[in-house]
Amino acid sequence: MRLRSALWLLLVPVVLPTSAWAEIFVCRTPSGVMVTTDHLSTDCLRYGGKELNPDGSVRRLILTPQQQVEQDAQTRQQREVQEQQRRKQREQRALLTRFPDRATFDQSQRSDLQTPQSLIVSARQRLQRLADALKNLKQEALFYPDGNYPLELRNKFEENKLLTQQEQGLVAGQEQEMARIRAQYALLLPQLKPLWSRQATDRTESSSTP
Repeated sequence: MRLRSALWLLLVPVVLPTSAWAEIFVCRTPSGVMVTTDHLSTDCLRYGGKELNPDGSVRRLILTPQQQVEQDAQTRQQREVQEQQRRKQREQRALLTRFPDRATFDQSQRSDLQTPQSLIVSARQRLQRLADALKNLKQEALFYPDGNYPLELRNKFEENKLLTQQEQGLVAGQEQEMARIRAQYALLLPQLKPLWSRQATDRTESSSTP
């Protein structure tokens, strides 16, 4: 009985299937020759190679350090391109949400220009009043042909000059702001036109689909 048990134990490793397969590597040597081995050698890691499945198909490539660097760089570049594309798509969706059509675009531009235009109108009105006041001051100055104006009159001339400069600066600043707004919208329009066209096409195709 003991002999039968011993024989059975000896036969078990032979008849049971193995769950793992032998590793097969094809590695490049320093001289460039491809060598098949059953372990991952230093040559494989240094010069590259591949690991095979039992049926001979390639399980994975073993890259050299330089190839790994190049692959990592290519992967990063692909990710950057994909991220740029996603960012562009988000920007385009945001533009269409803000400006769904040309009428909305034009109305938005008029609205943005309204504040600086109003400030310019008010400043020019004040400039006109300052100009009228300056005429009166010059008329009053005629009583002092020698130019020896009293302190109060000199102060009024100085105040008029300072206020005029302030209002002129305000007008110039708001004109620059209007130019900036117009330039901003001028840059947006070429981006929006193809989006509006594509949107109109999509709607037409959607409505024509039964």
